[in-house]
Amino acid sequence: MTTTATPAPAAETTHGAVQHRLLRLAEGLTARPKTVLVIWTLVIAACFPFASQLNDVLTKQGASKVVPGTSSARADQLVEQSFPARSQRESIVAIGAPDVRSDQLRSMLAELDARIAERVRTGEVQQSASAYTLYRGSTAEYLRRLRTQVDQQLAAAQTPATPETRRQAVDAAVAAGQVPAALADPARQAVASDESQLPLLAAAFTKATDWHSFPVPVPAEAVDRLLAKDGRATLVSVSFAKQAGHDPDVDWLRSAIAAARQAAGAGPDVEAHVTGELALIKDTYKKAEDDNALMETVAYAIIFVVLLLFFRAVVPAVLTVAAIGLAMTVSQAALFALGHSVTLTQFTITIMNFVMLGAGVDYSMLLSSRYRQERLAGRSPKEAAVHATAHAGESMLLAAVAVVLAFGATLFSPVDWIPPLGYGGLIGIPIVLLAALTLTPALLVLLGDRFFWLGRNPLADLEHGSALGRHLRRAADLARRRKVAIVLLFAVITVPFAVITAQHRSTADPVALSPATDSRTGFELVAKEWGDAAVLPTLVVGRPNSGVVDAQHRLTDSGRQAVTALTDKLAAVPGVARVSAVTRPFGLPVTAAELDALGPDVRRDYLSDDGALRVVVELADKPYTGAAVSTVDRIQEITAAAGDVGPLSVGGATQVDRQYGNALNSSFWQMIGLVSVGVFVMLVFALRSLLIPIRLILTIMMSNVWAIGLTVLIFHFWLDKAIIDDLPIFLTVLMMGLGMDYEIFLVTRVRDLVRGGADQEAATVGAVVDTGRVINAAGLVMAGSLGTMALSSTIMLQEYGAGLGLAVLLDATLIRMLFVPATLLLFRRYNWWLPSLRRTPAPAPAKAG
Repeated sequence: MTTTATPAPAAETTHGAVQHRLLRLAEGLTARPKTVLVIWTLVIAACFPFASQLNDVLTKQGASKVVPGTSSARADQLVEQSFPARSQRESIVAIGAPDVRSDQLRSMLAELDARIAERVRTGEVQQSASAYTLYRGSTAEYLRRLRTQVDQQLAAAQTPATPETRRQAVDAAVAAGQVPAALADPARQAVASDESQLPLLAAAFTKATDWHSFPVPVPAEAVDRLLAKDGRATLVSVSFAKQAGHDPDVDWLRSAIAAARQAAGAGPDVEAHVTGELALIKDTYKKAEDDNALMETVAYAIIFVVLLLFFRAVVPAVLTVAAIGLAMTVSQAALFALGHSVTLTQFTITIMNFVMLGAGVDYSMLLSSRYRQERLAGRSPKEAAVHATAHAGESMLLAAVAVVLAFGATLFSPVDWIPPLGYGGLIGIPIVLLAALTLTPALLVLLGDRFFWLGRNPLADLEHGSALGRHLRRAADLARRRKVAIVLLFAVITVPFAVITAQHRSTADPVALSPATDSRTGFELVAKEWGDAAVLPTLVVGRPNSGVVDAQHRLTDSGRQAVTALTDKLAAVPGVARVSAVTRPFGLPVTAAELDALGPDVRRDYLSDDGALRVVVELADKPYTGAAVSTVDRIQEITAAAGDVGPLSVGGATQVDRQYGNALNSSFWQMIGLVSVGVFVMLVFALRSLLIPIRLILTIMMSNVWAIGLTVLIFHFWLDKAIIDDLPIFLTVLMMGLGMDYEIFLVTRVRDLVRGGADQEAATVGAVVDTGRVINAAGLVMAGSLGTMALSSTIMLQEYGAGLGLAVLLDATLIRMLFVPATLLLFRRYNWWLPSLRRTPAPAPAKAG
């Protein structure tokens, strides 16, 4: 192949222990390139069956935001133990129709109940409640009491209790107006048949009878909880049992609803949705999974185009993408093995794939670019591959260690969703680094310059002879001439972005952050009719003191007084809309006799069979607002003083979100500290510098502040969307690893040139030109691959993609090409200053800098 007339750069020797070890590794690999390819082929073939099963070990429910050790965690655990039907396993079916009491809707609810009952019998569903079951249960209880009364009357009259005498007694009661005429037929059948038939009689009557004027007394407060006052919506509660596993089958419930609609002949004016926290999270994860194909296709397209422009050849672009894709197979198999021991989510895979794409292409471009420079310097293809691996490999290794440190820090977070992201990076980055350090040199040795086949002059000195190279030289010269002004300008620009970042509105509201899904539509229907608190209430739970509950799991007289006093105080708190407890199951106080008349299921909702208390507090404000948090603070003060009831824990949506936010903030600074210290120590020893690692970390922070500020401007101020509260921690942790690639590429090149005898100014300008093309292209690849997450239908991934794409793009262009060279030239020899920890003298410039 022909080359341009640009003078070839001089070949360099290796320096330092890392480069020497990489040199020996490369010599061993290039001596047996076919063996390397065979080993990778066997490994990939062995991993493929396991990689294809990765989805089987992913949780579809997602990671909980309940922070261990908090009051909300204690409340969540007690609800799971004592009130499992009201735990996170409870899903809500929200049904809307012009009239939910119509014949058609009654039939649909009955059909749905029959299908749910099948799962109750198999143990997958613990219980279900709806307006249909409420009316049916009241009817069955009425018929049971009537049967008992008839038998008592016949016994008092010394009349034999036969089916005929019982029917006659019912007819007399109907004639006397003691039994509603509408109940005459089921009442006759009830008293004349076996008691086991009562539920069937009650079900048939409930399905056939108009609920607008139902003859059996049903608590109005209970009806209001399940039927909207305007008659246009109704709810069905379905509580999955532990037997259903960690990911209850919400899709089955949707299928059951569809079958019930069809069986009842419900028309298009009837809508039915499954909602609740479980459904909201599952639907969001499903949306993200469905979006993956589109995002990965676009990412691969962007990467391939950038690679074509970078290499000016087809073969290296194809080989690079193929190598990374095969490395992903190995990493997915490794995650499959790990997934049997830890929690992994769909986002683990999404983040891992895009990080591997970006980092893998970065490594491949850096290594291939260095190979081309070594060839231009006069080395043979094999020698060029060896020395390229030694020189570029050090930068790749340092960059990979930085990423691993960043992802490793996530494992220390108490917030459940963060560690699953860390596992993806911890596994994916070492594998893609190993592929770049072994597969690429082996291919370069086997193919030689044919690695750059099907191209336009790909072995030319593209770094120095291209238009981009000339532009980079001008940028470096500008940084040299205006270094103080550039540093001050970047600092000034950072201030408004820092203000926006510090004051931005954020939320963990699963509804606001949910895409357009069935569960979100259902939640909005529930919120419209009953308010947000119907799905996301505040809970007060605990095990009462001795003497509050008797051996039959009922409140003692003193216990009733204590619980009544507590609930009265809670109901009087400003911002509380309703309080439901064992003394007021539907928001209004009831006597012990009235509670008994409601049946044991109502009591078990608030006082479990193992003696635990549960109080449901519905807030007047939306659960994720500041006003709701203030209300919960007042609730905590009251519960803390309720010593006569027992130790109580406050949980529920608002409390979980508040404590999650506190843990998130704590995790943020903890992880930043861990990553910063780890990267600082690594770079101090690798670069023999104290100032460069500090400036590098601060520069990454500046990139993040700019990116977060721009993301807030785009999503909050322009698109009027909620900002996810974990955006800063996600962005910062990933950029603390990924964003360091470019600084390391640049600074290690500066160091090598200084070691080779150049002064600081010449080394800095030369390094910008030498690495700028790689850094710009790598930034486009990384920004393109990560930025494609913005194509997701989930707001979370949209903001992650936009934030990461902006951060990487800014970092690889303006910051690395202007700000970093300006600071290097500003500090000159102090860049390489290291106190007594230094084992050897710092690189000394050949001329005065």
